[in-house]
Amino acid sequence: MRDYILPIPELKKIEPILTEYFGYKRAIFENELSATYYHEYPNGISEDICKNYMTDYSFLNTIAVDNGVFDYKRYAPKSTSISKAFNPSSFIMDSEHNILITLPSNNLLERLIDLLQKHGETDNDGVIGISLLVVAAIYEKYKNGELYTEVVISENTLPYLKQVRPEMLELYELLNTKRYSPSKKKELRVFSPITIDNGVKKITLDNSCYWLTDLLDNYLHIYLGVNSLEEAQQELKEVYSQKKGRKANNAAHNLIMYGTFHLLQRYSSIKTKSEQIRMTLDYMELLFEAGSFNNDENYTNATIAYLVKQGYKPQWKTKQTEDYNFSPNNQSTEHLW
Repeated sequence: MRDYILPIPELKKIEPILTEYFGYKRAIFENELSATYYHEYPNGISEDICKNYMTDYSFLNTIAVDNGVFDYKRYAPKSTSISKAFNPSSFIMDSEHNILITLPSNNLLERLIDLLQKHGETDNDGVIGISLLVVAAIYEKYKNGELYTEVVISENTLPYLKQVRPEMLELYELLNTKRYSPSKKKELRVFSPITIDNGVKKITLDNSCYWLTDLLDNYLHIYLGVNSLEEAQQELKEVYSQKKGRKANNAAHNLIMYGTFHLLQRYSSIKTKSEQIRMTLDYMELLFEAGSFNNDENYTNATIAYLVKQGYKPQWKTKQTEDYNFSPNNQSTEHLW
């Protein structure tokens, strides 16, 4: 059956593992947890118990006013008030009840058991089997566009990611490409002169006192948020160039590949790295369409090493935004540029 009854204590047991390796957040199963609560407690619970499961919700006391891209009020802390409300999901996670999760196929559970047996995985404490089962349910939500993520989509999101951000990266690259200075005997950033041509008129600016480059540096720090020329060039190559660099077919492949391998490294009875990689690929074949990802062991090993080197942190994103980056320095979800 596609629906699987998952005991809540089992989910709670593996939450730290899912969080570390698969970018799990409890809100992913918010609907399932709430459904269990309202099914088991149709009349609610006592106020005395409710008091132990209250969650703080903050809201602004004033309406934000936007006066431009460098307006400090966009980012300055605003006065907020706190309201408390009962959190049924938090309460139900402390219970012995079950939630109903949906798997990608009717025989996924049987195929997963066969996979464990094929690789001689004993999984004595059940951590691997339950974790991979839950990840399959998360991926099913992702495929159906039902997955909770922290990325807020606005009307400006896709234009920023697909059109504005690559131009910002090119501007950052231009500003930070250095030229050798014979007098200083080292490479330096080129601050002047700067020529601007709009097709009608062309002007050359001396950039006196670095007023223009300082302005652009500050702007890109907020709205682009890269830390080096190498980082900008890498993003241009991997995300925006016609011939992209090393990356999996999509971010979900990366996340599940990375998480499964590290789960096996930590908890599996399988000791060799090559066998752990092979089992990782076999698990991916349960979830993904044939031919949709590279199942070569050497390629997978190199890709995992690359992700580790880049400081990869598993995080689920919507399908629309999964291949792109946002500025970590811009706290606004509305003003992306």
